[in-house]
Amino acid sequence: MTHFAFLGTSGAIPSPGRDTTALVFVAGGAAALVDCGGSPVQKLRLAGVDPLALEHVVITHIHPDHAYGLPALVQNLALLERRAELAVRCRPEHVEPLRALLTLFGLWERPGMFPLALTPIELGERAHAFDLGPLRVSTSPVEHGTMPNFAVRVDLLGRASSVVYSSDTQPCEAVVRLARGADTLVHEATFPDRHRGRFGVHSTAGEAGEIAARAGVRRLILVHIEADYHDELEQMADEARKRFGGLVEIARELVPYPL
Repeated sequence: MTHFAFLGTSGAIPSPGRDTTALVFVAGGAAALVDCGGSPVQKLRLAGVDPLALEHVVITHIHPDHAYGLPALVQNLALLERRAELAVRCRPEHVEPLRALLTLFGLWERPGMFPLALTPIELGERAHAFDLGPLRVSTSPVEHGTMPNFAVRVDLLGRASSVVYSSDTQPCEAVVRLARGADTLVHEATFPDRHRGRFGVHSTAGEAGEIAARAGVRRLILVHIEADYHDELEQMADEARKRFGGLVEIARELVPYPL
């Protein structure tokens, strides 16, 4: 089944029931991981995805909760005797920091290990990044304060089925443009509306609803919700519904979402 699943849905701090945000897309026996939190191999297996099926890893930005699991992933794949190349996609300015991170753990150009390619994305809007079977993956830069970042769009070729993942961002036009024509927008909702501005580089649930409405998507899935608010998830969904008339959901972890 061509689908995606959330390996985590929390903000920077996980809670007992929700890990930091990451997604996996699966098509034709191959998979692409978007962002890489803790214990990625365990989470892939819990989601029913073979870790050796990974062909691409996308690191949207290098805040720890989105990138700190990369060394663990690479080490585990080596121990699982992976032989095929793994492509790690990131912004051009993050190639060297990620190489340094892998070098720190002795995982960069390690003798006898599978090939590992750090590949920079193009920085234009809706720039083509790679294909995964029938899935076309493209990216657009988004606004996240001083941290360079990008959103991801996945289109199922031949069908009107597309998913956009905002990554971490304050409300911005780039996400609206990237999500136009898409079926589903996965947008961060770090805070409820009452705490708008707590960190200016993130979005509230209501702001996510406004972005979804302006983009004209059918469904909004709220993700990257700070652990302080995991006991008021339905209230946050209601805040999004006040600004968006489509379907609003709180992201569920380790559950397949068909594409």
